[in-house]
Formats: sequence, C-alpha cells, structure tokens
Amino acid sequence: MKVSDVGTYNSVALGVNAPIYTYYASRILEKTGIDSGRCLDIGCGGGYLGLALARITALDFVFLDMSPEMLRYAEENIASSDLTARSKTLLGQVQAIPLADSSIDLVVSRGSVPFWDELATAFREIKRVLKPGGCVYIGGGLGDPKTWVSIRERLKMEHPEWHERKLKPLLHDNRHYSDALEEAGLDSFTITRNDEGMWIEGRKG
Repeated sequence: MKVSDVGTYNSVALGVNAPIYTYYASRILEKTGIDSGRCLDIGCGGGYLGLALARITALDFVFLDMSPEMLRYAEENIASSDLTARSKTLLGQVQAIPLADSSIDLVVSRGSVPFWDELATAFREIKRVLKPGGCVYIGGGLGDPKTWVSIRERLKMEHPEWHERKLKPLLHDNRHYSDALEEAGLDSFTITRNDEGMWIEGRKG
C-alpha cells in the first residue's frame, strides 16, 4: 500500500468497515473462548481487529506489523481507545516474530495471510510464540454477507474511490495452507472457506 493511501485506509477501517472487525472479534471469542491473557495481532495495520477484540475481552495485546507508518496509526488508535495500558506495538514480520517462546495465548490476523511468504516458517513462528493450549485464528473476509452489502452502499457514498477495492484474493486452495500448517507442526487446525471468508483455526497442544 502506498503511503498516500494509508490515511484513507485508516479512516475507512475505523468508520465504514468497523462492523467487519466487530463481527470477527465476536467470532474469535466465540470460537476460541480466550478472553484473558496475551493476544498477538499479526499484520495489524492500524490495530482494527485487536482493538475490536479488546472491547469485549480482558486480553492484553501486541500489535505486530512490518510498516512503521501503519504502526503509527495503530498507536494513535490505541490511545484514542484508552487501551495504551493493555497494548504495545512491535515492528517485525511473521517469519521472525520478535517475542519469546510460549508467551502468547491467542494469535489473530485478518487480511494479512495472503501476503505472507515462507508460509511454513510463518506458522512455525506462530507455534513457537503460542503457549501450550494457545489458539490461532487467522484469515480474511468481509464479515457476514448482510453486513457487507450495507458496507458497500456506504462506501459508494462516502469513499467512492475505495468502493471496488477488496482484499487480495485468497486464491490458494486449502491444501496450500494445510501443507504449511502440517510442516510447521501445529497440532490441530481447521480451515473454513465460505461466504464469510477463509479462516484457519488451530490450537497448540
């Protein structure tokens, strides 16, 4: 993403697209049952998914992104949400997460996995930082179809230049991800692909 687009992306994510993150935060809590401990939001951008999850849990957060510009927005969004005491930002990549072994209870990410190189290495790093019993919930999507229809109508009116922009297509088939997960040694995982997107759920034994 060009630097000139970052501000608009942040505005759209905090405004029109906010229901997407609220929806997935609820799904993550429902699916994993993890509402306390430490959560890592990978490819966090401006922190949108993690912040939505922070509003409904007691989790502490580490927001990881390889873009200093996006992390600056994340820091602003964290501060405006009064979540500074529960959050830290971290510059880095998923292939070499700068955190200690077994230090994270929950790993989440929305929209970044299509851009990950060295997928098995990335999943191996996720497994390394997870505590035993910790969960991963990563993938991409635009919320439930009904919500997305409403959002598209708002985008047409408020951000016409962003109306047709979408996530990078999750073109890899399930086997692409399952092979990398197996190579990384994640003990149990499921891959779900439907009209809510593509999501990988896993747990470290």
